[in-house]
Amino acid sequence: MDVIEAIHSRRSIRSFQARSVERALIEAVIHDATQAPPPTRDQVPWTFNVIEGAELIAAYGEEAMAYAVANHPDGPGWTWLERPGFKVFWNATALVIISGPVEDCCRAGQNLMLSALARGLGTCWVGAPMLWLSTEAARAKLQIPRVNAGGGDLPRLCGRCATRAAARATDCHLAALKGVIRPS
Repeated sequence: MDVIEAIHSRRSIRSFQARSVERALIEAVIHDATQAPPPTRDQVPWTFNVIEGAELIAAYGEEAMAYAVANHPDGPGWTWLERPGFKVFWNATALVIISGPVEDCCRAGQNLMLSALARGLGTCWVGAPMLWLSTEAARAKLQIPRVNAGGGDLPRLCGRCATRAAARATDCHLAALKGVIRPS
C-alpha cells in the first residue's frame, strides 16, 4: 500500500475482533510512529504506553465515562455521554496512548494509524477519555508519565477490524480549503 492510498483509505474503526494483536506487531507500529519528525534533531518528544486486553481496556473506558459524566464542563461536545451503548474504547484489544506535546503526538499518531492500516489493523483516534486521562489518578493507574507541563495524551485504539468502512472517493474535504494565496 502506498502512502497516498493509505491516506485516502484509512477510516476510524469502532468494531474490533476479539483476537488480540501480537506484541511484535504493536512494537512495529510504534516504531513506525516514532519516525515522525521531531521539532528538533535528536529530540524524543513523546512516550508510548500500551494497554492490552479487551476486558481491561473496556473497564478503563467505563471509568473514563463515569468520570466524564460526573465532571464534564458545561457546554457543547458531551452528547456522547447520553448515547445508549456508547463504548469509550469500542472493544479494542490494544490501546496506545501517546504522551508529550500535542503537536508532536499528532505527528506520531498519524504515522501510527497509517502504519497500522498498512499492516492490516484498524485504529481509531478517541477523544472521549481525555478528561479522565488528565487526572493524576488515571495517569498513575495507567503509568503515564507527566512528560511536560503543556503535554497532551492522545489515545489510539488498535485491533483487528471486525468491519471496515469502504473507502470512498469524496471531495467533501475540499470545502475546508478556503483559498490559495499565490505570489503576485
